[in-house]
Amino acid sequence: TVIEGEGRLVATADPKAASGWTRGQRVFHQKFGYGSVRAIEGNKLVVAFEKAGEKKVIDTFVEKA
Repeated sequence: TVIEGEGRLVATADPKAASGWTRGQRVFHQKFGYGSVRAIEGNKLVVAFEKAGEKKVIDTFVEKA
């Protein structure tokens, strides 16, 4: 038996991440505290935290504040 098929790589951001976060949005992180989203790179957020400075975190590690 021969099974033939065609595959293609589809690069996409997580739809939840793409639509769930916006620049300037306030967030809370367990360790770093409150901050605001500066940039969104797929499921990673660049966040300027009030006390910890600017950090890149995975979106599931923060919650909307």
